[in-house]
Amino acid sequence: MIKPLISLILGISTALLSISATAAERIAFSFSFFGEFYIQVEDLDTFIKTGKISKELAYYLNRLPPEQVARLSELLSTPVDFNPLTIAKFSNSTVGEIVIKNIGKGIRTKTNRNGFFALRSAIIAAAFDSQGLTIINLLHEFPLETIYVDISVLDRYIDRGRAILENRQAVDNIFFQKIINTSDFREIEADLFQSGQYTWQKKTLTYENPHRKQAGYFDLYLPQKKRSSLIIISHGVASNRQTFDYLGEHLASHGFSVAIVEHDNISLNKFDRFLSGKESFPKPNNLISQPLDITYLLDSLEQESKLNSALQNKIDLQQVGIIGHSFGGYTSLALAGGKLIADSESGKCQTEDYQNVLLDLSSLAKCTFNNFSSVDRQLKDPRIKAAIAINPMAGIFGRKGISSINIPTMFISGTHDLFMPPLTEQIQPFSWLNEDIDKYLVLVKPGTHFSFLREGLGVLPVPDDIVGISPSQAYPAIEALTTIFFKAHLDRQPKYIKYLESDSLKLIDLDAFQLSIMRSISNIQLQQLLKNSQE
Repeated sequence: MIKPLISLILGISTALLSISATAAERIAFSFSFFGEFYIQVEDLDTFIKTGKISKELAYYLNRLPPEQVARLSELLSTPVDFNPLTIAKFSNSTVGEIVIKNIGKGIRTKTNRNGFFALRSAIIAAAFDSQGLTIINLLHEFPLETIYVDISVLDRYIDRGRAILENRQAVDNIFFQKIINTSDFREIEADLFQSGQYTWQKKTLTYENPHRKQAGYFDLYLPQKKRSSLIIISHGVASNRQTFDYLGEHLASHGFSVAIVEHDNISLNKFDRFLSGKESFPKPNNLISQPLDITYLLDSLEQESKLNSALQNKIDLQQVGIIGHSFGGYTSLALAGGKLIADSESGKCQTEDYQNVLLDLSSLAKCTFNNFSSVDRQLKDPRIKAAIAINPMAGIFGRKGISSINIPTMFISGTHDLFMPPLTEQIQPFSWLNEDIDKYLVLVKPGTHFSFLREGLGVLPVPDDIVGISPSQAYPAIEALTTIFFKAHLDRQPKYIKYLESDSLKLIDLDAFQLSIMRSISNIQLQQLLKNSQE
């Protein structure tokens, strides 16, 4: 009985994005055989304002560690730092509706009724309150006297969050504790970490995607070389083409042409406008439109090459590699051949037994895909001959969808990534890739979702402990890995293969970060991880 009670309070105090568990006058929750229990909103108000704890509230707070009780008042009354219009627009977007409906499975208006409509109205009303959107304001704006909390649903959310953290240790135990070869990667070929021999020029060009309202931009880096393969770099949400300019410059110096695309609908500027309430939340059809950005960019370069013989002789547009991060990682896998497969029931993600989408962005993305498409989508571009996905959203494809990839593919995964957890988004999807292709999984410890991004950019309020070690310390690893991979699999220089061929637990030691490179994952290793995740 104590564990669900603690989970309830933790759910209230930690789900800062508006939506953890409460009611206008009281919170009701029940346990089998023990009956129904209540927390009065008035008691929480008094606790926040004066620190006094009523007898009824003490019954629950006494079961929490003192440090959590000390933080509870602050957490209940701290406003979400977003513009009210931003919150309102997100609440009414397709993605926002899916998120709130899934929260409504645990935060109900009656014991058997989803709390979606009441929650959404309370969220929007509290956002425009002079004190901002806080959990306690959400309670005051809730349109019914009682909110019913389903302990089992909240427990599932909390347990899932705990499992993500516990999986870190399991990954460490399985892939980093039995290092066979500890030779220093930099000693093997030091110049892979340094600028190459080629100078380069940079041009900013445009491409036309007919599914977009306006032209998109990309930066083209051209090395002073007779002819070169092309590498395209696709960014993730709230980033832009400056996010990976350091990597574009490095690859260009090693003889590759590089095109860093900007996806306007998820760009840094777009999200800056969204967070200030000036833009709507990105449409779910970006799942289709973003990979098409790359296809139309290649089409535009082909057209330009026909008109410009100098460009035609410099870039081999049939030997193209792609690098993507996060949502851009999804993009790179889609263009490599990953197939989006619609669920047989498009409304599945709204059912009460559907998996949690709050801590599973692939599941959330799959829900949005199901909402606007009932057919499978194959977005592969045959000009793409090799792909790298960094912290990718790969779980969306499922086993069948990702097994359609038939070109050399590398996954790069941060072991401390909370946004795209390595087990569900990289390790398991990597195991689904066909064994007859050249495939690589690189685990970066203690890499986060932000370890490979240009420092100083971004509009999202991300705490330093979520960002982790200064990303600049991870740049050499990404620069070397991408250079080696594309020289081996795009330019077909076999001497570079030896740097990627390793035992399953070979270490590359780069001071702040450790890297483990694998060509495959055994069923035993995978089952160990999955067992840990399910416990």
